[in-house]
Amino acid sequence: MGRTFGVLALAFAALHGQQRTAYQSIDFRNFTYPFPAQKFIPVPDKLAWMSLNVKTALTLVNGRYDFDRANPSAGPSLILDRVLYDYLTSAKQLDSVAVLGYHTGGTASWDYVYAFSLESNSPKLVGWFRAGSRTDSGLYQLEVTNRAPIVDLFDSERRVADCCSEGFVRTTYDFKNGYFVQRGAQEFGNVEVASPKRPNPS
Repeated sequence: MGRTFGVLALAFAALHGQQRTAYQSIDFRNFTYPFPAQKFIPVPDKLAWMSLNVKTALTLVNGRYDFDRANPSAGPSLILDRVLYDYLTSAKQLDSVAVLGYHTGGTASWDYVYAFSLESNSPKLVGWFRAGSRTDSGLYQLEVTNRAPIVDLFDSERRVADCCSEGFVRTTYDFKNGYFVQRGAQEFGNVEVASPKRPNPS
């Protein structure tokens, strides 16, 4: 699932003290993220890279944004799931990837993934995508390693029901000329029910 801030801080404390200060100063739980403006968002069935020119945004408060503040449990809500830190845009700096879950209040849910460059000690969005919902290309696993985001989506061709799939599709990306581009062919693997953290493509 990639390396978390705590692991990275221990591993790179001696060499990256200045970068650690930058990471510690970024509060992704109370952060402003670009987000589509439309009030009704259709349930997605595939991954889609989003425009970097989106002008509308939402600000999380304590890790979440409730669209119906009078009745938050009714949904929809946008909730910070996790933040990964690793080399992404450059071998000289550690960057961050934030994963936000969109919960409709019903059975459908999906994720938005935001990649930030931390070159200037301030997050700069360099790419973001919306995954599908659940078995329709929903986000299964995400890892950032060796400057490459590795995205595993549930395989809709191997669905068992609306909630479940027996397989995943893996896509690896490279950051080139300011954009994320697919590296090589996609890979396919089996979903591990008991221990899904590090799936192995077949």
